[in-house]
Amino acid sequence: MRRLGQQLGVEAPSLYKHVAGKADILDGIIDLVYEEIDFGDANGLFRDRVRSYARSFRGALLRHPNVVQLLAMRPVTGETTIELVEAALDELARLGFDPEAARRFLNVTVNFIIGHTLSQVGEQQATVEDVMAARRKFDPAEYPNFSKSLAAAPVDHDGEFELGIDLIVDGIERTVAAFAQA
Repeated sequence: MRRLGQQLGVEAPSLYKHVAGKADILDGIIDLVYEEIDFGDANGLFRDRVRSYARSFRGALLRHPNVVQLLAMRPVTGETTIELVEAALDELARLGFDPEAARRFLNVTVNFIIGHTLSQVGEQQATVEDVMAARRKFDPAEYPNFSKSLAAAPVDHDGEFELGIDLIVDGIERTVAAFAQA
């Protein structure tokens, strides 16, 4: 709080007139990022809405790479974040999921988006030379599959992200279909 006060040109105690502490500031930062997420057409197909949400969420995180790790480590406590969670859980409930199953599906989706983005951001911060030097220390004869996978093509973050979201959406749709048949 002292450092933030210095950067703002005020005494740290005066910040407490506006926030209860560091946690409020961190929650506020996370809420600002979450406010950038666009849910797309509320009347569209479920799978299209999930894809739209996932792409928008990832885009917001990529625009704010320094927040990704913070978001990965903080519990959901900010008002904007809670509102997003409530809307997602409501939609999953309307699909027939009980509260626990809805929470689990939402957590899987959100954790995939954050984890995938965190991996991408971390990789972008490392230089290509550093990564390649670290990988060259492994003997291709001992790790042939790893070596072949690296030689096959560069990492396609967008393609891998779309694959992951498709797998999640397919899993949700299969589960909904199983509920309908039961």
